[in-house]
Amino acid sequence: MLASSPYGLFEQSPEPEYEDIVRHAAECCEMPIVFIRIADQERPWIKASAGLELLADPMRFGTFSPPQVPGEACLVEDAREDARTQNHPLVLGEPSLRFYLALPLHNEEGGQVGALCLIDHVPRRLNALQSKILEHLRRQVETQLRLHEQLLEAQERASQMEEAQARLYALNENLLIEVRQRQHIQRELLSQRELLTQALAHIPFAVFWKDRDGRFLGCNDAFAQHLGVSSPQDVIGRTDLELGLLPHVAAAYRRDDVLVMDSGQTRLGIEEPFQRSNGEELWLLTSKVPLRDPDGKVRSVLGIFADLTDRRRQEATLQKALWQVKQYAALLETQVVAASERVRRLMEASRDAVFVLDEKGRVLELNPVAERLLGRTAAELLGMPFDLLAPEPERLVLHHALEELLARGTMRLEEQGLRSAQGERISVQLIGSLQEAGEARRQLVVAQDLTEKRRMEQQNIQNDRLAAMGVLTAGIAHEINNPISYMLANLDLLRQWEDDLEQQLPALPGLPPELLERLPEARSVIADCIEGSLRIGDIVRGMRLLSHTGQGDVLSPVDIHRSLDAVLHIAQGELKHTARLKQDYARNLPMVLGSEGRLGQVFLNLIINAVHAMRPGSPADHVLHIRSRLDEGQVRIDISDTGHGIPPEVLPRIFDPFFTTKPAGIGTGLGLSISYAIIQKMGGSMRVESRVGHGTTFSLLLPSV
Repeated sequence: MLASSPYGLFEQSPEPEYEDIVRHAAECCEMPIVFIRIADQERPWIKASAGLELLADPMRFGTFSPPQVPGEACLVEDAREDARTQNHPLVLGEPSLRFYLALPLHNEEGGQVGALCLIDHVPRRLNALQSKILEHLRRQVETQLRLHEQLLEAQERASQMEEAQARLYALNENLLIEVRQRQHIQRELLSQRELLTQALAHIPFAVFWKDRDGRFLGCNDAFAQHLGVSSPQDVIGRTDLELGLLPHVAAAYRRDDVLVMDSGQTRLGIEEPFQRSNGEELWLLTSKVPLRDPDGKVRSVLGIFADLTDRRRQEATLQKALWQVKQYAALLETQVVAASERVRRLMEASRDAVFVLDEKGRVLELNPVAERLLGRTAAELLGMPFDLLAPEPERLVLHHALEELLARGTMRLEEQGLRSAQGERISVQLIGSLQEAGEARRQLVVAQDLTEKRRMEQQNIQNDRLAAMGVLTAGIAHEINNPISYMLANLDLLRQWEDDLEQQLPALPGLPPELLERLPEARSVIADCIEGSLRIGDIVRGMRLLSHTGQGDVLSPVDIHRSLDAVLHIAQGELKHTARLKQDYARNLPMVLGSEGRLGQVFLNLIINAVHAMRPGSPADHVLHIRSRLDEGQVRIDISDTGHGIPPEVLPRIFDPFFTTKPAGIGTGLGLSISYAIIQKMGGSMRVESRVGHGTTFSLLLPSV
């Protein structure tokens, strides 16, 4: 049974509060029909609805109510499958009701006064969030209903009070008229007046009452003291203006009085300004009630007020303090943000990897350099124990170092390994310091990559070796060059003698025929010796070219073809058994600005790498193709092989120091790195293209003179 409601709670007129609730329920649960059904002892009312008005017969849906346990929600997820509803006409016929939910609404005594209902034409299931929202909306509806009922009760009590006051006022009027009954009722009136006087005298608030003309009909002592007069008698019959109130204040009071008397409605908690005759400003919290005569007409107004000045001042002081606190907090927040931003910029600008750890050694922050160093993203590293980034054999050393950092405040590891994402060891120098911010302690660890330092050390060693080899090569070339010159001169003289012998010997009598037959063979041997000596001379000149570095790193015009030919003469021994040589030189190619010795070093390294890439092999299977041309104002040299190629995953790292795919002991991993640095120093660039199984092409681009 649905509980009835007194005071006319269940009227039909729509109210915005309930309309908002049903719309919100429809939107949150995506329901086409939502309504609030209220019932009294006679018939149900639809308090508010969304979607119900679009139906041909909304009241049939409004009165739809399957059997349910009293006080509990009624949920039908599929009306055709539920025994309570599967035979109902609204389920079997159009528009085919399938989902139904009724959340009961209760009054303060626990009685059910209605329900919040949701209807859909398809089976539904509500998720946890939708159920939580609906429960919240159900409580809102109950709250609105209770507030409405309480308001009606308050109005009823106020009306009863007004009627009582009106009857009292009428009684006083009758007493004045009925003189003969005055003696009889005077004692009662005096008693009541004494009681009222005592109440008004001891009440801690100022009380007054005025007529429609704004004249005071009476007041208590607190009100008289507030106005600065000696007794309430001095107030009766006077207006606010006559009591010394400022015109604009008196006018405001008058407007409030008239509004209460004309509307007949009580006004509670009116905050009004008040200014004493000495200029002191006060704030009053006033409530005004209309007083009615026996006929029900409002003849006067009763007012009661309390002084809010102290509370206002305290609130103003509190607001000022709160504003200052907010300003200070905003300043602190700005300073913290600025400091955080400065730290972030410093971390991002640092050339070293920076890690911020908590007291347990877990990564809290890191800069982009750290991500690039380890080849991992910040998402992968955040929250990870820092010592787990070290290889297993070095992990314990790093763990002890972090413990020392917490104890002593500093840490330094000269040679510590960290693991990259590919599992490779990265050699770093770690420097740590302890940072304290309030109660929190943070460990700041800076990791300096030692790879570049080691590369420079190895490059210097390599450069020293190359320089020593250059000096040795230059010396050898110089020592070989003089004997070769003597040999070529003597061989040329020997060839001339052989030519003279061939001309003169046939004329000599008695010369053995065998000697004449061997003269062409001697001429061929002499020619082979001359050709071999010339070739030795070319090799020596190539060695001298590679050993000549000029004055330090001073750049000068270099003939690319001359440098390439010199290197090819030196590499001929490596090349001739592995691949055929194909040279495609551009005509009238301009010189480049560079170091002839350094360029020879780069060419020799690339050609030897190409030969190694084509092994094992034979000239019938492989070709070393060297091509030169002018490319957009730069001289381009392409060195291509038909070897095994470079895998795509390796290609981005071939210029990294110490990276090599050759077996241990075959290469240092510095050749391409040094060559790349040499070309960059000359203002050029180096590119590489490779296909596994098809070969590789290195392209050098150098500025022309």
